[in-house]
Amino acid sequence: MKKDNLGVSSILVSRLFYSVMWFNISPALIAISKTFDVNFSLMGIALALFLVGAGIFQIPAGIISARIGARNTAMIGLYVMVGGSLLSWVSPDFAVFLSSRFITGIGAAFFFSTAIAILGGISPGKTASLIGYYNASYNLGATAGIIAFSPVVVYLGWRNDFLISALLLLAATLFMQYEVKPRGIKFHMDGAAIRERLLSPYIWIIGIGFLGLWAMNYSVPEYFKSFAETVGIGTGTASVLGGIIPLSGIAGGLLVPFFRRGRVIIKAGIFSAIAGIVIIMLPFSPHLSYWFILIFVGLAATLVISLEYAVVASFEKEKEYLALSVGVINSIQIGLGSLIAAIAGLLDGFAFMWTWIFLGIFAIATIPVLSAKGIAHTRQTSPR
Repeated sequence: MKKDNLGVSSILVSRLFYSVMWFNISPALIAISKTFDVNFSLMGIALALFLVGAGIFQIPAGIISARIGARNTAMIGLYVMVGGSLLSWVSPDFAVFLSSRFITGIGAAFFFSTAIAILGGISPGKTASLIGYYNASYNLGATAGIIAFSPVVVYLGWRNDFLISALLLLAATLFMQYEVKPRGIKFHMDGAAIRERLLSPYIWIIGIGFLGLWAMNYSVPEYFKSFAETVGIGTGTASVLGGIIPLSGIAGGLLVPFFRRGRVIIKAGIFSAIAGIVIIMLPFSPHLSYWFILIFVGLAATLVISLEYAVVASFEKEKEYLALSVGVINSIQIGLGSLIAAIAGLLDGFAFMWTWIFLGIFAIATIPVLSAKGIAHTRQTSPR
């Protein structure tokens, strides 16, 4: 039991520093654009390429996991992320920097869903709760990436942002490699089983239904600091506000056990719709209200995303394919969400107001897809 707890802890620590790699670029966007002398709006490409790598390699990672095991696949992903961040550190030009972000995204793809599969194997009866804690760790790391690394960029430069992140993730990776051992499960690849998951209407409906929320959850923390500064908020306060979404997401992850039963999809859809509405209100609201808007969006987004993963996990009866099932839904959302993040970045070239309106409307517009095949009204009972 103690060994299992250490294994879970090592995965959560790795998840924390893994998520730093997603968001440590946020406080460095302006500095990077100045270093490479590129228009700020082009920094959306850097965000999008990371997501493209993380999105399109989710499915290959799930297939490889069925062959070599979730633990081995996850370790590959973490080491690739470390390498990608080190390449960001030494990038001589913008093209190499973009390549480094794509490589880091590939590593993220190999870790994300496979780590969930490892958690499911360690404590099968507590999968939903562990996914909530897993996403809470993600949000804690995202908060650190946005808030804690802002002074790193200011005082040490944006390159050291990526060096420090790489070293921290390397330490977490070594901890996980030591604590999580292969469990002696016989792995195999069944072509029919793989196709079944790739084409599952349930996975596609859930993935597209919450696509708008996923894109909003990723885009708002990345762009908010820059927006806040344009409306007269100081850099320090803007950094803290930018970190509010992932910080409040920690609470969202911890609330998962209270919403995991019954018509889970309907509950998640309601939270998604409200989050979309409040983001639309953001550019028309007084500065003080930003705190309340961002706190709600962060809590709702992590709660919803955790619930959708738990529902997909509850559908999966062959646990060797759990990484693939979760990888498919994540691939849908990251792959398509990267396009939304890029569009949101281009819109801020006109006015940030349109960025928030676009993200909010899109989050609401995808929800009706959940009514297909009666999924929204199906009563799901997720594992604890």
